[in-house]
Amino acid sequence: MPINIGEMAYAEFKKALKRAEDALRKGQTGDAAAAYRQCAELYRQYASSANDPAVRRQRMERVQFYQEKAHALDNNIPYEPAPSERRGPKASRSSEESTTDDYESEVLNLLQQTSVRWADIGGLEDTKAAIKSAYGLALARKPDGIEISSWHNVLLYGPPGTGKTLLAAATAGSLDANFFNVKVSNLLSKYFGESSKLITALYAAARKMSPSVIFLDEFESLTPPRGSGESGAERRIVSTILAELDGLATKEDENFVLTMGATNVPWLLDTAILSRFQRRIYVPLPDPAARKAILKIHLTKRGHKSALGMDELVRRTDGYAGREIEQLCQTAVASMTQRANPDLLTVVDQGQEAVRNYHIRIEPLSEEDFRTAFDQVQPIADAVMLRKYSDWAQKAEG
Repeated sequence: MPINIGEMAYAEFKKALKRAEDALRKGQTGDAAAAYRQCAELYRQYASSANDPAVRRQRMERVQFYQEKAHALDNNIPYEPAPSERRGPKASRSSEESTTDDYESEVLNLLQQTSVRWADIGGLEDTKAAIKSAYGLALARKPDGIEISSWHNVLLYGPPGTGKTLLAAATAGSLDANFFNVKVSNLLSKYFGESSKLITALYAAARKMSPSVIFLDEFESLTPPRGSGESGAERRIVSTILAELDGLATKEDENFVLTMGATNVPWLLDTAILSRFQRRIYVPLPDPAARKAILKIHLTKRGHKSALGMDELVRRTDGYAGREIEQLCQTAVASMTQRANPDLLTVVDQGQEAVRNYHIRIEPLSEEDFRTAFDQVQPIADAVMLRKYSDWAQKAEG
């Protein structure tokens, strides 16, 4: 789905500004001037996207600032900024304008392109069907006088490596939705103290760019249990998340924003937040059919043949998560390529050109290749961990 041109321009402006400042520090005035001219043009596009005339005027002042700076650098003219500009161009804006622009930029940094589709995921058919149903109910036309509620918040929980992140990416890709990929631990470490405002900006952008999928990974780090000694900032984050999740649950319009939280430790979640997720989906270790589908994705569909039959591989990967099966296949392929190309290291020593002219030889994956892989890749989940998920699910639903 296309992104608003103003948002795209601002994202590119930030990159151009960094190039300009880097060039200026290195004394490369010609490159700096060219980059500042690019800043002016990109910020002009960003200014034209503002609906508020006052905001447009403020942004156009910055366009002039970058034009004058480029002109001064081109002509070796000393440029003495006004006092409000000496702390940087950001200071020439109102505090509200500065805050809004900065958060818009950070939100766009969370936006990712995804080519993953549901067909790329082995198993989880019930989960895919549930998400498709929610999407259809949200966007399809309802009969006059009839209200049909759909859910907009889903929590994915289960052992590490079972495909929670991949499922979120595939949901966005398959629905042609914008994908905001947020690793919560990074959000807190980088923006602590500003996280609440960023979350608000994130949801505002997602609604504007609907349909959107917001994926909040490591969700438990955003919402520690109440009473656990959390700070005032953490309490504000919890309140902000509650308000946004409630807003999506009650909003009845054609916008579709799906929040997908993911956690490996659901028992650490705040109970108030947990109640806002209309669907809590356990993403288990893959069953035999799912393991077969995953193996085909990473072996058969990539052109590899195996001395071990598919049924034998399915049997031997019992207890493995999807990510572990992927790592297993990668390790087996690496073993095969080393065995089939014993001269590759010598070619690498001959330089880049020799490597580019070298043709990799491929052989069927041997039993020894898989023995090496199974020795190196072991499943993380055990019976105790799986029982803990089962106990928590019974308690949460009870």
